[in-house]
Amino acid sequence: MSDTNNNSQLQEKLELLKQGNSKDKNYNAKKALVSAIPAIGSLAVTFYENYIKEPSSQRLHDFLEELVQNLLILQQKIEAVSFDNPTFETTFLKAIRIAECEHQQEKLEVLRNAVLNSAIPNSLKDDIQAIFLKWIDEFTVSHIRLLRMLHYIDNYNYEEFLANLQDLEENRDFYNQVLLALRGKGLIKLREVYETFEEEPPTTDYDEVEEMLKEHTDEIESIISDSNPFIPRRKYEKNFRTVKHTKNIDKIISDVKYSSQESITTDLGKQFIEFIENPLV
Repeated sequence: MSDTNNNSQLQEKLELLKQGNSKDKNYNAKKALVSAIPAIGSLAVTFYENYIKEPSSQRLHDFLEELVQNLLILQQKIEAVSFDNPTFETTFLKAIRIAECEHQQEKLEVLRNAVLNSAIPNSLKDDIQAIFLKWIDEFTVSHIRLLRMLHYIDNYNYEEFLANLQDLEENRDFYNQVLLALRGKGLIKLREVYETFEEEPPTTDYDEVEEMLKEHTDEIESIISDSNPFIPRRKYEKNFRTVKHTKNIDKIISDVKYSSQESITTDLGKQFIEFIENPLV
């Protein structure tokens, strides 16, 4: 069957999906819609019959409609696109399950992009793509948005960067935890930051007490630093104090302000970014 006929049949199914005014009609139309996708239609229908006991929500309908349209466009643009490889089939079915429980459009967009990229031959191993899809499900919109900002940080000026963190003032600790989570997945690098300050010399009468306090302070801060790398750890040398801490959101913003920040995504982070970006753009 020609591509023209395939597209025509798909458009008819999409129109049926739009016009359906009852739950049963919408449900049957959605099954017809996914059945029109080459190679995976039967798999998708089986998924519907086994896992979706009631008609899907409007957002799942919208997700599938746009996904199918994008898949057809992708097939026309890239000759090597294949809908009959196991990686694509698995990603497609998993993405539907995640989308069914997701309401944020930014996450749904990332899911669509992941399905599209899984249809394009690439160097990513199946296990890596499976992990990436799991992370998409696990991450909040803030995780994905901040990761993108850190990857494309050269595209932002100070005002634009802050504009994307409108809730920063009341959520600094949250964004620092997001940074730690992204680092924990190996997606970004957070270097250690050292800052040295000159202090007033202690008085003669308190030299011995001060030395004892410094030793106890170092011991306590060493324990605390292991549990929270963002808390400064002090070291003393004569009248200077050196503070060591993991780069946090405030330091990143400061670097953006003074144009000294570069992308901190790792090679794995770059692969993940590529996996969630729209290949049609």
